[in-house]
Amino acid sequence: MTLVSAGSSAAQRRALPQLPVTVAAVFAMLLLTALFQLPDPMIRHDDYPALLSDPSLFYSKTLTEGRWINYLWHLRGYVTPAWLNYLVYQLLWAVYLGCLVHNAFGREAETWQRVMVALIAGLGLPWVLISLWFNTLIPGLAIVALYAWLTTRLSERACRWLMLIFVPVSLMAYTTYPFLILGLSLTRAGVARSARDLAGLLALFIASFALGMLAIYSLNYAVHGVFGVPMAEWRNPSPARDLASALENSKLAWQFLASLAQKGAYNNWVLALMQAVLLACAVWVVLRQDKWRALYLLSGAAMGVALICVQVIRSGIDMPVRSGGFLWIFGAVFIGLFAIALRDSGRARLSRNLLFAVTAVYVIFGGLTHRVLTEWHRVSQVMAAELVEGQGPVYVTGTYLSLEAARKSDLQKHHSVAFRLHHLTGREIVMCESRPEDCAALPDELRAGLQGRKGFEVRQVEGGSVLMLSPEALRQDKLEAARQLRQSD
Repeated sequence: MTLVSAGSSAAQRRALPQLPVTVAAVFAMLLLTALFQLPDPMIRHDDYPALLSDPSLFYSKTLTEGRWINYLWHLRGYVTPAWLNYLVYQLLWAVYLGCLVHNAFGREAETWQRVMVALIAGLGLPWVLISLWFNTLIPGLAIVALYAWLTTRLSERACRWLMLIFVPVSLMAYTTYPFLILGLSLTRAGVARSARDLAGLLALFIASFALGMLAIYSLNYAVHGVFGVPMAEWRNPSPARDLASALENSKLAWQFLASLAQKGAYNNWVLALMQAVLLACAVWVVLRQDKWRALYLLSGAAMGVALICVQVIRSGIDMPVRSGGFLWIFGAVFIGLFAIALRDSGRARLSRNLLFAVTAVYVIFGGLTHRVLTEWHRVSQVMAAELVEGQGPVYVTGTYLSLEAARKSDLQKHHSVAFRLHHLTGREIVMCESRPEDCAALPDELRAGLQGRKGFEVRQVEGGSVLMLSPEALRQDKLEAARQLRQSD
C-alpha cells in the first residue's frame, strides 16, 4: 500500500509541470510564427483607440456591437507599447490553448502531441486575422484564459455553472468568445457523456448566452436609449422582414460558409480539400470509437455555425471570416483524437508524421500571412522617416488604395493611414480623400496626387507637408466592394 501511494505521488509530481510546459511551448511557437509582428505589430484602424486608451473613439461600438467590456478597457487611463500588448495577447491565447488540450487529452497524449494540437487550433486563419485587433481584445481574452485555467482546477460541474458568469461577460468582449468557453466543456476528457448531459450543457450555454444578450440590450437601453444592437453601416445590414427577405439573406449565410472553407484554408483550394478529407476521416474514426465524444464536439461546432447563420439571416449583415475561428478548436481536437487512434492501433509513425505535417502547414502559412500583413507597417516607417522632421499637418493626397502595401496588408479604411502616421510622427494627418475641403488651399499639382507612378513622395509646403500618393486605386474600398457584390447577386 505504501509503495503504491509513493508511486502515485511521484507520478503526480511528474505530471504537475505538464500544463505550464505546454503553455510555454505553445507561446514560444506562436511568437515564432508571428516573428515579423513582434517589433512593430500590425494594428487595424479601429484598434488604435484601445492602444491609445481613447474611449471616445470606441464608444459607438458599445451600441452597434455591445462590446462593453472593451469600452471599460479603453477607460484604463494608461498606455502601454504595442509590442508589449501583442506579447500579452499571445500569452493569453497560449494559456487558453494549453488548458484546452490539457483537459481534452488528459493522459491520452504526450506533451508534444498536445502542443501540436494546440497550434493547429490556434493558427487557423481566422485567429491570425483577429489577432490584428490585439489591443482591443486583451480583456476579453483574459476572461477566456482565466476560465480555461479554472477548468484545470475545478470540477466539470463547477465550471459549467461558472458559464452563467463567464459567457455573458465574454460576449461583451467579442461575439464568438463564448464558443471558446463552451468548447472547453465539450472537449473535456474523462467525463460521463449522454444525451441528457449534452442537452443540459447546451441548454445552460444557451441560457448563459441569452443572459449576456439581455445584459447588452439593457446597457444599451440605459445608456443609448435603444433596447437592442443596431447593426453598423459597414456591415451592410439588410434585416429580414418576411420569408422572401429571409431566403435572400440565407444566401449571405451560405457565402459566409463558403468563404470560411476557402479563406480558412489560407485561400488555398488544395489545402482546403486536404483539410476536408482529413477532418472527415477524423470524425468518422472518432464516431466509431466513441460516439458520444464525437457528438459533443459536433454539437458545439453546429451550434456556433447555427447561431452565426441565424444572425446573418435575421440582420442581413456581412459576416467576416474571423467570426468562425471557434470551428478550428473542435477540428483540431478531432485531428488529435484521430492521431491518438492511429497510434493506439499500432501506427505510431503515421500518427506522429500526421501531426507534424499538419502543424507545419499551419505554422508556415500562419508565418507567411503575418509577414504579408505587416507590409504596411514597413512602408509607413519609411514614410514617417521623411515626415518626422517637418512641422504642421501632413496632407495626404491621392488614395491609400493605390499602395501595394495597403493591398497586401488589406487596409480596411483610410483611418489606417491617418492613425499609423500620427502614431509614428505625432503630427496631424489630413486625408484629402475624405476631407477635400481641408486641402482646398493646396496647389493643384499637389492636390491631384502622384501622377503616372506608384509609391509615394513627400513635398514640403508652407506650414506643413504633403504626402503624395497615386490617385489610381489597386482595389476598391471594402465597403463599396461589398455593396456592389450584393447588387450583382
